[in-house]
Amino acid sequence: MRRGPARREEEVLVPMSTVNRCIAIAAHGRRCQQTTYRGGPYCWHHTQSRKVWPPSRVSSRPARAAKPVAAPVEVTPLRPEPTLAPLERIARELTADQLEELAEFLEDRSFGIFRIQKADGEVVEARPEIALPYPRARRRASA
Repeated sequence: MRRGPARREEEVLVPMSTVNRCIAIAAHGRRCQQTTYRGGPYCWHHTQSRKVWPPSRVSSRPARAAKPVAAPVEVTPLRPEPTLAPLERIARELTADQLEELAEFLEDRSFGIFRIQKADGEVVEARPEIALPYPRARRRASA
């Protein structure tokens, strides 16, 4: 019988890791590989997702004394509410000539654009624009 070299029985030591890993387990069954956050059992991501938000927390501090509530301050609206009817407001902003052009535009045309332009809160221009009901055919350059 042939004998080989004597085998030594060796203990295989697995070095213990000093790195702490997050204990969260994903849906596929594997553990999170991130290191723990501030000594807790979870990583930063899983600590955030498990956080209990402030309205639900119980505070160890004494409650603050209620301060007297001040009377509400009257706030004036930036834009005063209109008291006139819309047509009256339009008539107040446009001149007589501009109103006449608007009336003619509304009566005579079946299509078109009426442009009213303002600058610094004042109507600068109110006039109909000439617009064709179809795009113009482009002229081809003959060679």
